[in-house]
Amino acid sequence: MARGTPALIGVLAIACCVLVLLNGALLLLLAPTGAFSQGGESWLWSGFLRVISPAVIARDRGPAPFLAVAALMAFGGIFLMSTLIPVISAGLQNQLARLRRGRSPVAESGHTVVLGWSPHVYTVLSELVEANRSRRRACVAILAEKDRPEMEAAIRERVGHTATTRVVCRSGDPTDPVDIAIVNPSTARSIIVIPPEGDDPDIAVVKSLLAVGSSQAPRGRSGASAAPVIVASVQEAQNLSVARLAGGATCHVISAQGFISRLMVQMSLQCGLSAVYTDLLDFEGDEIYMQPQPELVGRTFGETLGAYRTSCVIGLMDASGRVRLNPRHDTVLRTQDQIVAISEDDGTVVLSETVPVVDETAISPPDVPERPGRRVLMVGWSRHAPDIVRQLQTQLPAGSRVDVIADTDLTGAAKVLTGAEKVLTGAGDSVPEVSFRQADTTRREVLESAGLGAYDHVMVVCPNERDPRGSDARTLTTLLKLRDLAARHSHDFSLATEIADDRNRALARAAKADDFIVSSELVSLCLAQLSENPRLSQIFDELFGPRGVQISLRPMACYVRTGADTDFFTVTAAAARCGEIALGHRIRARAQLPPDYGVLINPDKAERVSYTKDDQIIILSAGTHDES
Repeated sequence: MARGTPALIGVLAIACCVLVLLNGALLLLLAPTGAFSQGGESWLWSGFLRVISPAVIARDRGPAPFLAVAALMAFGGIFLMSTLIPVISAGLQNQLARLRRGRSPVAESGHTVVLGWSPHVYTVLSELVEANRSRRRACVAILAEKDRPEMEAAIRERVGHTATTRVVCRSGDPTDPVDIAIVNPSTARSIIVIPPEGDDPDIAVVKSLLAVGSSQAPRGRSGASAAPVIVASVQEAQNLSVARLAGGATCHVISAQGFISRLMVQMSLQCGLSAVYTDLLDFEGDEIYMQPQPELVGRTFGETLGAYRTSCVIGLMDASGRVRLNPRHDTVLRTQDQIVAISEDDGTVVLSETVPVVDETAISPPDVPERPGRRVLMVGWSRHAPDIVRQLQTQLPAGSRVDVIADTDLTGAAKVLTGAEKVLTGAGDSVPEVSFRQADTTRREVLESAGLGAYDHVMVVCPNERDPRGSDARTLTTLLKLRDLAARHSHDFSLATEIADDRNRALARAAKADDFIVSSELVSLCLAQLSENPRLSQIFDELFGPRGVQISLRPMACYVRTGADTDFFTVTAAAARCGEIALGHRIRARAQLPPDYGVLINPDKAERVSYTKDDQIIILSAGTHDES
């Protein structure tokens, strides 16, 4: 309702009460004897009827003064009721209009708040719906500068049925503390800040983080409840520290630029690794859990690897909350330690009922395969391309080479990267050579002249343009021509492509199992995971960081004999003897079958398998990036 409407209704209600009393007094003083009972309730009731229904005076009989005053009172009742009813009707219409606009406060607690609107919302919301399926009543409140009906229609079309999760949409500015208060962030379980579309999205993210802190200040001082977890992402790595300062102690911020750069490198060099990371990041299938396991206290970490049949132990979390992935296998579990495991659900992280028997005859002798030099072609250039080149220089084996073709002047980049190469070489490392060539990457003759048959991996980098549609148009053009040339000339390189607008991901769908499309969808998956379990932040930092543990695929023959009928308990023991953790396997016979392309994380360790020479093991190790 409008601000003055309740006051006006109150004034009119008081006037009606006064008129009722006047009508009652009129009946008591001027009405003929015996016209009605003299009881108090009777004269009040008669006065009330004369106000709400003036037609009652048509039955009056008596002297002229009484009838004149009764008619005057009837006109007063007509005036008041004809004024009060439209005022109430207008107030209700205003309130309904406000509800339709999405401006009413959200009366929820323990809910998830999403601030902002972009194509990321659909991925985040889909993952939250999947995560909340085990909860009877869950709520997600979205605040964005869009009309509520428009948001609700888009969610119905893109997300569909939301199962046990109720989605509440509200219209407002995600950078305004007053508007943010509408979705009740102080009682929320978690808050997700979605970077908007357009120029300088990082500025909007930082402002939203500051606004969230302002809206929670009174509640935080009172200490009524713990502050909600806040997760956000920024495009530029240079804005990461500013966003973390704006978000506070409970805020977890992801650098989309660095995240996508690392994914581009790791997934282009490791065929099949994309299915592994996708499985770990979404809420379908297996997830990562932390649980205490008092039965394992006093045992070494290496002994815990084979203690679970349907879960895969990958690390430990100590009493301070510090997570270590693949620690030393002689580390002894203490009382307050928790295991970090990959499992289907938190209820499936249970010890095996039987003691596994390792088949020693099936384990292969330790063998470290030689890593041959690799050739990588990078097509396109962007702001985070130098980071990609540096990671390639540190992760590729000796004898490798990186060639860059882009339609921009790369003279400055070449000088910077050449200087970094000299520093690394001076430190005693063998750094792959990097070459630069300026040409139009959308022209077929340019791609043909590159000698695609000599490359093991090709990466298509989305250029930096203000219009994502224009960037993706060039990327898709280059991608289609690369696929056509590979099919015509039987080139067998892996292909990783970066897409700026996630809505174009379906258009650039992978042509074969070893192709991978990198887009902001994976960043959205990561945000959804962190909102449900903020302790995963340390794990993601290690998995996707330039240092720490690495996930890689290696030949299964390096761990168990091919053709031997064995189980994954034996595979786990063979990997543990190399200081590694076996996460799963990739069966080459199913490598072309979507959606997993032969990749299986956390298999049943008791299931018997006969591996071939083309099958691979998925391992978690602490070394440098390994090639398949």
